[in-house]
Amino acid sequence: MQTDTVKRFLNALSPASRDDVQHMPAEKQEQMAAAWEKYLSDDTSLLTLSELDPPSAEHRAAEHVIQDLH
Repeated sequence: MQTDTVKRFLNALSPASRDDVQHMPAEKQEQMAAAWEKYLSDDTSLLTLSELDPPSAEHRAAEHVIQDLH
């Protein structure tokens, strides 16, 4: 069962990336979602964007987390 964090993380991904992540084990999805949340809170370059356009900031952070998959 997916947690709210994993659901939010998956929703922030592009469709192709989402499909890749959904095929991973649940534990890996949880780890990536946790990394995504940390990246969102720690990356100061996303602070302004997250205030102006939260979905865009979430998408950018999510794609950053999975960039090593491609």
